[in-house]
This record gives sequence, C-alpha cells and structure tokens, in this order.
Amino acid sequence: MLEPELRNDLISLRYIVDGEEIQLSFSYDFPITADKQDLRLLSLIPLVNYSLFTSEIEADFPITQQDYDFIQKMMVINSREIYVNKLLKRREFYLAEYIPGSPSLEEASYCPRMNISIEPNFRTTFNNNGDGSVAIMSSGGKDSLLTYGIMKEVGATVYPIFVNESGGHWKTASVAYDYFQATHENTLRIWTTIDRFYRRMNSKVKALNDKAITMWSDTYPVQLFIFPVYLFSSLPYYKKFGISGVMKGDEFDDPRGFNPEFGVSHYYAIYDQTQSFDIALNEYFRGIGYGIKFYSALRNITGLIEERILFNRYPELAKLQRSCHSCHDDNGQIVPCGRCTKCDGILLFLSANGIDPRTINYREQDIQDFSNTYMERVFRLDEDEREHSRFLISKGEHGKYNEHVEKIHEDPEFSNSQLIDEKWRGKIMDILKEYTKGTTRLQNGEWT
Repeated sequence: MLEPELRNDLISLRYIVDGEEIQLSFSYDFPITADKQDLRLLSLIPLVNYSLFTSEIEADFPITQQDYDFIQKMMVINSREIYVNKLLKRREFYLAEYIPGSPSLEEASYCPRMNISIEPNFRTTFNNNGDGSVAIMSSGGKDSLLTYGIMKEVGATVYPIFVNESGGHWKTASVAYDYFQATHENTLRIWTTIDRFYRRMNSKVKALNDKAITMWSDTYPVQLFIFPVYLFSSLPYYKKFGISGVMKGDEFDDPRGFNPEFGVSHYYAIYDQTQSFDIALNEYFRGIGYGIKFYSALRNITGLIEERILFNRYPELAKLQRSCHSCHDDNGQIVPCGRCTKCDGILLFLSANGIDPRTINYREQDIQDFSNTYMERVFRLDEDEREHSRFLISKGEHGKYNEHVEKIHEDPEFSNSQLIDEKWRGKIMDILKEYTKGTTRLQNGEWT
C-alpha cells in the first residue's frame, strides 16, 4: 500500500496487488480535512474483506498500535466468516480444490502477515460537542428511513450520509437521497469507486471460479466486511459536524440462531451488523481518543415491526423505501426487482402487516407471484419471524404464531437497549412500545 493522498474533496488510495496497481477513491461534497493516521487506517479497512486470501500486507507508512490491533482482530473474525459462510456453505463461487476437506478453527482463524511499522497515536483528541447531532448511515432501505423518522421526531440534529456506489446500489439509495437532498439541508454524500475496487480485487483471488466474476447474484462472492468502509470513509463528516453518535439501521437477530458450525463460532456473514461489532468500534474509537458512539435504535425489534412503524408513523418516508439488491428504472420510476432475497423479506413483512406493496413500486405480477408462492420461498430470516409472518398473512392457516416477534427483545449480548445514547433512549423506546406487545427476554433458550 502506498501513502494515502488527500486533495481538497478527494481521498485517493493506491494498492499494489501481485505487481498491478489498484486504485480506490472517495469524493466528498466539499473540501475536507482528515488526520493522516485516519487516512492510513481507512486504506486498510477494505482489505479486511480479503483476509483469508492474502498472505502478506505491507505498507509504505506506519500505523498506531490501536489501528494494528483493530485490523488484526477484524481480519481473524472476517476470515472465519468467509471460511464458514462462503467456502463451506456457499460453494458455488469457489474452485473445488480450495474447499477445506477437514475444517478446523485454526485454519478458519487465519490472519495475513502485516509488515507495517508502529508509531505512537498522534491524533488530536476529538470530543463531540454534546449537542445531540447524529449521523445516520443511509441506504434508502427500511432501517435507515425508520431511524431517520424516529430521530427527527425525538429532536436530534440529523445528518443522513449516503455512500454512492455505481450501478444498482445507487439506484436503490437514490430515491431517498434525492428526497433528502431537496428537503433536508444536512444531507451528505460520498462518491466512491469501492465497487470497482472489489471487482479488481476479486479477479486476484485464485480460489474464485469464473461465475464469481461474471454471474448475477444477490450475495457477494467474497466481501462481507462492507459497512465498515462506509463508516470509516464518513469520519471526515463526523469530525466536521461534531457528530456525537453514528446510527446504523441494524434490526433484531435471534441469538439462538448463532451456533458454531464446522467447529467454528461465527456471525452468519453479518458480523458488521451485530452488537458485537458496535462494541468493538466503540472500544477502538475510545482508544484513539475520539468521542463517537456507534449504535442502532432498532436492534430490539424485528423487521416486521420496523415496517409497521415506518408505514404507520412516517408514511412519507415509507414511500421512499427501496430494499432490493437490483433496483432498475422503469419509465422514470425506480422499481425493485421483486425476486431477490431482500424483496422476498420486504414483501413478507408488508403482507403480514396488511400494507400494500404498490406503495413502494412493486409490480402487480411480483405481488401476485409472491401471494401464490410465499409458503415455498426460502427467506433469509430468523425462523420464528418467518413463520409468524406467514401465520399473519394466512390468518392462522399456515406458519406458526410466535408472539415474541412482536415484542421488544432485551438481551445483553445481542440487543441491549442500554447501548443507545441515554439522551435519546427513553424517547426511542417509548415509540417502539406503541407498536409492540411488551418486552421479552431470553430465558433457558426461550423468549418469555
């Protein structure tokens, strides 16, 4: 890796991979300032995605011990995620000779050699100004839209931050971005070439087959450490506007589903969306002297409840929702594909809540197809949430009633509401209580 460069509104990163230069850039809405050590850390974050397939990392610059320890920890966790969830469970992207024959925790916990020198932490301490400003990492999906609606209602100064990748990802986000950019003065955007960077990097991974490079899929062949790139590239905005909290739209995940497989504990490919990651981030930022808190206002509720609140309490925001892996333009309207796993989940939740999917541009054929096949479709959802939604749609003929799905979940490891900034916690929980059926806690493997 070469020394990162900052010129006005552009951060440029350069990597030499197997003798070939690969570039990555981030462009901002206006000229920015950034600490040199922050830029160096940012240059390492995308490489975490390739931890399992990289033998050695060298840099033309030093980093702090805090940065080194954080990256090393993330690489070990990410290697386990790829090892289990890609190599062993989703083998279609990989050549047969790279599939582990005898899986082991030691092999899964691989970390590349990091030949990077260490220097002291020279960052200027950043203490947020305490005025309650929050950044919302925004994508145009239900989570960030609902978070925006709640935080505006409770009185926070809100900065929606959109990270602009080309192609379908930006089409998904553009509906919400265009609305916020026209109506909300604090809307911010970062334009990045990260999608092109991933394509170039994937072409260097010898374990991938040709399908991984060319085929359409609603899952990535390698990269699982995606959101941290957005979070760390937004740091210049956090510091400029005195952001006290960065809010990620992460919803409830049932801890009963997080079981070791092949002898390896892992997070089912969503580590960067878990409470464990938020805690690791908060520890890292405290260690370098930055007073920024990372948390989610939605971790205690299911996607079913999210849609209920969004459409009933914030209907104007609900209309902007495009939760889809492959949105496209149809006569000037951004339309969800209606067939990816994200669309399946959204159609399930909307139908279970009695909400018309046409509100967010689902086509008649997609709605009818879903109505006819929702019992056969494979959903990437917690089992209880899936079956409870089917129960509601069919009015009790199918699925299974699981009342906890409509409750607020409190769990110290996976959904601890005490991690929400105390300035907003009470008001946020009061809103959630209006649409739920009480609070539930996990006892002896059951939600009570």
